[in-house]
Amino acid sequence: MEAQRVLGGRYTLLDVLGTGGMAVVWRARDEVLGRQVAVKLLAGRYAGDAQSRARIRDEARAAATLSHPNVAQIYDYGEALDGGRLTPYVVMELVHGITLQQRVRNGLLEPHEIFRIGAQVAAALAAAHADGLVHRDVKPGNVMVTPAGAKVVDFGLAATVGPVEPDDELLGTPAYLAPERVVGGAVEPASDVYALGVLLYRLLAGESPWTVDSTTQMLTAHVSVEPVPLPQLPGVPWAVTDLINRCLRKDPAERPSAAEAAEVLATGGERAKPRAIRYRTLLLAGGVAAAVAIVGHVWMVLRTPHAPAAVMPPAAPAQSRPAVAPVEVDPGSPGSTPATRASARKRTTVHPEFSPEPAPQGRTFTSAGGSVTARCVEGRRAQLVSWEPASPYEVQRVNAGPALAAIVVFEHAKSGNVTNGHATNGHATNRIRLTVTCVSGTPALVNRPA
Repeated sequence: MEAQRVLGGRYTLLDVLGTGGMAVVWRARDEVLGRQVAVKLLAGRYAGDAQSRARIRDEARAAATLSHPNVAQIYDYGEALDGGRLTPYVVMELVHGITLQQRVRNGLLEPHEIFRIGAQVAAALAAAHADGLVHRDVKPGNVMVTPAGAKVVDFGLAATVGPVEPDDELLGTPAYLAPERVVGGAVEPASDVYALGVLLYRLLAGESPWTVDSTTQMLTAHVSVEPVPLPQLPGVPWAVTDLINRCLRKDPAERPSAAEAAEVLATGGERAKPRAIRYRTLLLAGGVAAAVAIVGHVWMVLRTPHAPAAVMPPAAPAQSRPAVAPVEVDPGSPGSTPATRASARKRTTVHPEFSPEPAPQGRTFTSAGGSVTARCVEGRRAQLVSWEPASPYEVQRVNAGPALAAIVVFEHAKSGNVTNGHATNGHATNRIRLTVTCVSGTPALVNRPA
């Protein structure tokens, strides 16, 4: 039986909790205090690099100053001979729970759960930012979900606010890297907010804000491709949708702070409603009589608890579709009664190219890339029943749900190089992304070429 390894004469390594490119995290026993802890050992080439050892020491010192209920605490730092090599290690609080990444795999999260977890992560980041520390690797794998709440772990890539060194490596997870991080900009809190926005977007929509096929395309998208705006999803207030979309702004100065994100998410967007109404009122103040009438209308709609949100498609590129006005499609089935036809004023506005048709098992939507049939499960979750590409398109990606947003992406069979749906070989639309949500229990399409 292999002897257990003991670091610094104090920490007995028990079993591996996780591994990464830079380190291995062990569950260990603190023989002095008689408690279990997590020990992070620098691994690979980083363990033998003096600069990496100095960085992890400095960052452990900085993270150890944090004291927040949603931050895993740093207990100790040391260096020990491991495999004949002097290896630095960080001793951390052992959090009893599962990662957010594991939690999502175990089942869907309701919007209110996502808001709660997001608020706690944002609060942890706000505390770090107040101390001049930036996490730099916010992702589901670094968020622990426990009965007591979420905890942000692994400040191993954390750094103090300020300019980066010319020889610094680009560290972090490509899917969550802010544009300024990719191009070597300064370390700043807004980069964590960007990653938080990507995390929340993926939890709610079930997809990335970009349709990409490789790490290189993802990094390019962060820098130069505008994300597909998060659509208005059932159970997600406008203020939360707006917050997430602002988190994904290319300019760090245009993003909200982590503290603002924590407040909006903690209240489910409720406190932001009055501000949103005042903003709309100002926009509509061109004429007194008209403004009063329109604001009164907006107030009446906001006061109606079950009024469905309008699903509006984005403007199509001029070269890819004709300039025609949207049409309203009656959500009622054939043979509807006068009463149901009267209620059909609650309609979903769609583009003619993506017109829905009644179907036995749901509602069918068609596009130049193909068709999809969807239904609503439990009234609010969309589920794709079937999907069929139209020649010469092929199915590139499917998130069938049930989820707040079910998605299928059709790709042109001869698309060549693609940057988020913009052709580079003469084709007008290489990818078409159909996103289906549920509005008042009825499938509705948010069509956005991806």
